[in-house]
Amino acid sequence: MKAGLITTAMCLAMFASVCAHGDDSTAALPLTCSVGPVEQTYGNTKWLVYSCEDGRSVVIVSAPGSPANPFVFRFMARSDGYVLQSKGTGERQYTAAAYGELKQLSVQEVAALVEMTRNGAGR
Repeated sequence: MKAGLITTAMCLAMFASVCAHGDDSTAALPLTCSVGPVEQTYGNTKWLVYSCEDGRSVVIVSAPGSPANPFVFRFMARSDGYVLQSKGTGERQYTAAAYGELKQLSVQEVAALVEMTRNGAGR
């Protein structure tokens, strides 16, 4: 369990240095994404979803023990919707399958993920 928490923290930290905050800002500002997690499945792999302090962005971290570990996706809110970013070295077949599902999510579905993290649904 402790190793899983450390891995999750490392995945969350992977984006810490490149987070942008607000609408289309090019200035790198820290964005805390610690609300949650809720467990979801993408690409037949378990992921932990956290929402961010802006109330719109989410970070999706490979679950401890997952073959996709370590890997993290981020839906970064922009004025025109979201940009999906990814980073990590998990097994490609699992991360690619998850990416295929995540890139299909609508603005409303990403907003629903934010609400799930706030309400604790999906645990």
